[in-house]
Amino acid sequence: MDKERAQRFMHKVIGDVATTLSGALVLVGDSTGLFRAMAGAGPLSADEVAQRSGVHPRYAQEWLGAMTCSGYVEHDPATDRFELPDEHAMYLTDPQSEAWLLGMFTGLPAMMAMAPRLADAFRSGGGVPFAEFGEALPVALEQMNRSVYESRLVRTWLPAVPAAVERLQAGGRAIDVGCGTGVVPLLLARAFPQASIEGLDLDARSIAIARSYAEREGLQDRVRFVNASAEALSGQPGYDLVTTFDVVHDLPDPLGVLQRIRGALAEGGTYLMVEPKVDDLLEKNRENPFGRMLFAISCLHCVPQSLAQGGPGLGACWGPTRARELAAEAGFSHFAVLPVRSPAMAFYELRA
Repeated sequence: MDKERAQRFMHKVIGDVATTLSGALVLVGDSTGLFRAMAGAGPLSADEVAQRSGVHPRYAQEWLGAMTCSGYVEHDPATDRFELPDEHAMYLTDPQSEAWLLGMFTGLPAMMAMAPRLADAFRSGGGVPFAEFGEALPVALEQMNRSVYESRLVRTWLPAVPAAVERLQAGGRAIDVGCGTGVVPLLLARAFPQASIEGLDLDARSIAIARSYAEREGLQDRVRFVNASAEALSGQPGYDLVTTFDVVHDLPDPLGVLQRIRGALAEGGTYLMVEPKVDDLLEKNRENPFGRMLFAISCLHCVPQSLAQGGPGLGACWGPTRARELAAEAGFSHFAVLPVRSPAMAFYELRA
């Protein structure tokens, strides 16, 4: 028995428990406005934080202690004052900023609550349907991605497929398969007013939310949202651009969907597949700061909801080699990894 190794592992386990519990307090800090109250304010006493945020002083004091120990907030023992550094606030306070990371916490309660149900699935080999993760999950998933999509989709990502951009500018057709609450189709509609834009998703709640967003933005006549599976894809007329964002690995029939997407493309059309950015080798993903998070999300959500549909449970960490192989099996003649800079997402260009 290596006692030092055992001691290190014990510290890791305690650290993991602390991280999990701190995640709940990060959510509280967001919902109560504590982070926003501290942003740009410099060093504050616990009472001043309470006053600025409107929370009870005793809770403010204990929360500040927890956030100090977790490294979110800094504490000066000489003055007993707390500060949220600008370098931290940029990730915690502005939902419109692409740097905002608090959206990643919003799905945690629903996923954690499924642990007992997931344990049963582990034993039976079954899955957990998407709907069972709760009514709040569609918006939670949206909040994990919206700010980055709004900042990057049109300005940075689409220029990597210039032929598709030219077609949309000329009034072409595009569809986002697995569109969720409609963020991508609505962004496309705003950027390409002459184009015909659609969003397709099997989840009725997500489509209802997407339609409400379209009405709110005055785009209900510009974007068509369809509550259906990928079997509803039609190649008549074909699409100049088909997109999937973080979708393929969740599907019950990834090969069949890619075959339908290929058949739905117009001649010369582009399929933009975006998937989690991971390495094919597990040991390389241990070095990736996103690897731990992606594997956890995959095990908690991606694999069980695919298995629940009778799918293969590819999982979020299926990697570029299997993506290339699946594309070839589906009949695509062109597969390229696009030079889009992203720490968490891989961008693949496919053509028939």
